[in-house]
Amino acid sequence: MNDTGNESGFAGQKHQDPWKKRQGARGAWIAVTLIVAALVTTVAIIQGAYHRSSRNVPELPESRKVASGVAPSPGELSVSFREVAKAVKPAVVYINVVERADSDSDHPDIFGLPGPTIPRKREGAGSGFIVTEDGYILTNNHVVGAASKINVTLADGRKFKADVVGKDAGTDLAVIKIDTVGLPVAVLGNSDELQQGDWVLALGSPFGLQQTLTAGIVSATGRELRVDPNVQMFSRFIQTDASINPGNSGGPLVNMEGEVVGINTMILTGGQFSQGNIGIGFAIASNAARDVFPQLVKGGKVSRGYLGVLVTDLDNAKAHAVGLEPKSGVFVGDVPDPNSPAGKAGLKPKDVITAFDGKPVKAAQELTDAVASTPVGQRAKVDFVRNGQPQALTVELAERPADATARSFSPRGDEEEQNGPVKQTSLGIQARTVTPEMAEQMKPKLKRSSGALVIAVQPNSPAAEAGVQHGDVIHGFDRTEVNSVEDLLEASKSLKVGEYMLEVERRGQTVYLTVTIE
Repeated sequence: MNDTGNESGFAGQKHQDPWKKRQGARGAWIAVTLIVAALVTTVAIIQGAYHRSSRNVPELPESRKVASGVAPSPGELSVSFREVAKAVKPAVVYINVVERADSDSDHPDIFGLPGPTIPRKREGAGSGFIVTEDGYILTNNHVVGAASKINVTLADGRKFKADVVGKDAGTDLAVIKIDTVGLPVAVLGNSDELQQGDWVLALGSPFGLQQTLTAGIVSATGRELRVDPNVQMFSRFIQTDASINPGNSGGPLVNMEGEVVGINTMILTGGQFSQGNIGIGFAIASNAARDVFPQLVKGGKVSRGYLGVLVTDLDNAKAHAVGLEPKSGVFVGDVPDPNSPAGKAGLKPKDVITAFDGKPVKAAQELTDAVASTPVGQRAKVDFVRNGQPQALTVELAERPADATARSFSPRGDEEEQNGPVKQTSLGIQARTVTPEMAEQMKPKLKRSSGALVIAVQPNSPAAEAGVQHGDVIHGFDRTEVNSVEDLLEASKSLKVGEYMLEVERRGQTVYLTVTIE
């Protein structure tokens, strides 16, 4: 029994030991794991705190001068201003202009009957500066206007009547002349040498305060602006923060060597009720004045080459529509006159001009300037792409007509509603198909007898953002020709995010708009 019991007890003890060992080992591993995890966590926290406290912070560069030269002291700068003013002010003049206009002949009298034509006078004022000793004066075209009488007051107080020698809306420059000799003159400098940050002085008669001097810097050069929204400009403007106000127009913008580098012409204002200077003024580059002065003196006007195309930049939407890269050329929006040089040579809407007279063009203004600077009657090669195929032709430039600068058009929006269903498109346009009867009634404002006539535009829609207006006739969308409202519906049915070109006819003028789908 004892032996058996002993054997049984021995056997039981022998059976339990491995289990206890496994349990002990498992517990030990768990304990070790917890300890290791705690250590790792503790180390991570310590390291994080350490890195946050000892992160490598880049050192900023030591103070150093980034521009060479010694800056003038306030006193030295004042002396410079005084010397320039003394040199230029004697040549600066005050210009008073009188325009005579007739009142409307059908203006009723006190009895309500049409009254007689009554002459009226309008007066204006500006500035100018003498450029020759015998009395030639440069000023702005918009200062001279349609003057019937021009009075000039010199810096020494003498007064003279002046005659208009020539004027040019394309540069907003004019030349007038007074009959005297031995006058002080202001010298035209090289505006191409002007750089952003240069000190400049503006002289003139703001609000009639003659011989006023203000100082500032050149804020920017090469600005493309329009004095008149219907006039194509042929000069680049200098932007300055020198105080320019009404009455400064036509006065000189002068560098610190006493040279005229610009002709003050306009300002941006704070709106209708704040017409004074807000620190943004513009001057015509003096090199533009040097170029046109001989023509104005000799012929009274500036003769410029004329191609006869309306062009725009090749943006993403237009480039996609013609299958080219953006800014790879200039998009021909329209060839209004078939008898123009472009019309005779065979250029067509949607052509993309890539070079003029051997020089590449990538922006509409580049082409306009290149054509304008080419002599009238000269033959020039025009490289262009049509339907993806490079082509070339030769044109003989005509003289730019006076009304060629009227490139902005506003729709009258007075078309009578015609029979036919009005349909809403996903672009935010309500339109109907142009029928032959409608086209006949809309002549001469409508050139083509098909398309989709815009009846209404939903506010804040893609079409509204693009500038589509009531009365527009849509002839194309992206790469689809639109002959009916159904064509427009189909073309705009399932649009993806992107920009699309919309071909619109507006009062007989083809306009290309960009519709953005977001």
